[in-house]
Amino acid sequence: MISPIKFNELEKRVAALELALAAMSWKDACPEGMAPLTTMAAEMGISTKKAEELARNSGVLIVRHGASYAVHEAKFREAALIIFKGAKRQCRSKYWYHPLIGKFTMTRRPQL
Repeated sequence: MISPIKFNELEKRVAALELALAAMSWKDACPEGMAPLTTMAAEMGISTKKAEELARNSGVLIVRHGASYAVHEAKFREAALIIFKGAKRQCRSKYWYHPLIGKFTMTRRPQL
């Protein structure tokens, strides 16, 4: 048998997941704590394709939201900053390189 404390915790978690799913069913609203992938990519200064690759390879929660993707905002920022700090750039080259996402360009450096 499951203890009443564990049951209450699971019941609260299920209620939170139901609210998140209900919010995702609306076309205009993203769930709380999530942001559109295109917005996060523009904020970080990278392409949406590389942002999607970054999210998938670094283990950030990524979900299909309508015709686009939504990512967990705080975890994506954290993963992106780690990637950008570890990226290398050759002298006078416009390309950056990190083993996790490969070669990419940054239009601007993200604010820390």
